[in-house]
Amino acid sequence: MARAVLSHILHTLHRWAGLLTAAFVLFYSVTGLLLNHRQAFSYFQTSQISHQSVPKTSLSAVNSFIDQYRKEIKRDDAPAVIRIKDGKTIELLYGSHGQTTYSIDPVAGSMEVEAKSPSQPLFFLNNLHKAAKTSILWLVLSDLLSIALIVATTTILFAMRYRPLDLSLLLAGLVLCLAGGLLA
Repeated sequence: MARAVLSHILHTLHRWAGLLTAAFVLFYSVTGLLLNHRQAFSYFQTSQISHQSVPKTSLSAVNSFIDQYRKEIKRDDAPAVIRIKDGKTIELLYGSHGQTTYSIDPVAGSMEVEAKSPSQPLFFLNNLHKAAKTSILWLVLSDLLSIALIVATTTILFAMRYRPLDLSLLLAGLVLCLAGGLLA
C-alpha cells in the first residue's frame, strides 16, 4: 500500500516537473544544436557590405601611433583590436576576446594591464555545455543526446492524455520559458 502511494507521488512529481520543464528542455536542446554548429549559420549574423570612396592617405601616422604604444608595452606583435574609450583611453587588445588588454591613459601617463585566464573547472564545464574546444567525439555525443532529448520530449507531449491541470502546467512552463528568453 505504502509503495503504491509513493509510486503515485513520484509519478505525479515527474508529470508536473516534466510538463513545466518541457519547453526548457526543447529550447536547451535546439539551441545547443545550433550553438554547436554556429559556423554553419554564419554565427547567426547577416552582413551587408557597401563600398564608398575616401581620400587616399598614408598609413604612416597610424603605424607610428601603433608602434609608439607597442614599444611602451614591450610587444612586437600587432594587437587584435585597438579602441579608444571615452575619447581619452587607448586600449590594445591581444588574443581572443581581449585575453590581454592594455589600457593606456596618455594624459595621466598610466597604463593598466588586464590578463584574463579561464576559471577552472567552470570554464571546462562551460566548454562541455557548448561543445566548444572539445573533441569531435564529444560534439557528436552532444548532438546525439540533444536529438534524443528533442525526440523524448516531443513524443511524450503527444502521447500523454492531458487533464486540465496538465495543460495548465504545460502552458505555465511555456510562459516561463518565454519570460526567461525575454529577460535574458
